[in-house]
Amino acid sequence: MFKGAEEIKGLQAEVSKDVDKYVKLISSYGYYSEGFTSLGTDIVEEVTKLAPEILNKFPNAVFFGGQIVFPNDSRLTRWLHNYTVFASQRKLYADGIPFVVLPIKV
Repeated sequence: MFKGAEEIKGLQAEVSKDVDKYVKLISSYGYYSEGFTSLGTDIVEEVTKLAPEILNKFPNAVFFGGQIVFPNDSRLTRWLHNYTVFASQRKLYADGIPFVVLPIKV
């Protein structure tokens, strides 16, 4: 549980640090890499806010999202883990932005 604005600033710093690690990793393989971050309570809203900024810099960008696939799927796991990636995909598709969903086996 967050205790105030300082906690949110700390979380933002941690997220930025984590993304920077991935940017450096990709760069170490000789590829261009850039990271974008956002914090909020609604993931779909944050993704749709970041997409235009990314597309402005990279007009041919394709967005990817992971869908967790459980070996023994239940109503609870479907309810908890199926909404976000498909909602993001619907929103971006409505704006003509390509979005690919990749399965992630657990």
